[in-house]
Amino acid sequence: MKRKINILLIGIFCVGLSGCYESVVRFWNGGPHMSRAESEAYDECFEELRSLPRPKNEYIGSKEMQDWLSQVYDPAERECMKRKGF
Repeated sequence: MKRKINILLIGIFCVGLSGCYESVVRFWNGGPHMSRAESEAYDECFEELRSLPRPKNEYIGSKEMQDWLSQVYDPAERECMKRKGF
């Protein structure tokens, strides 16, 4: 009985750690993923880029959408973040 309880506790501990892994890594590496200023710049760029024409098939997993993201949206987002200083 004691062995089953130990296995259960170890399982709960492992599931808990795997769920918090990203937060623990961020804390270990020095804090949140983005600073407040970077987050605000990202939000401003997101609002600017909403006007970009999207492909007809807006399903995120579609080939057209993936091509659009890699060829149009991502370069425009990087350029906008550079203009904002990030």
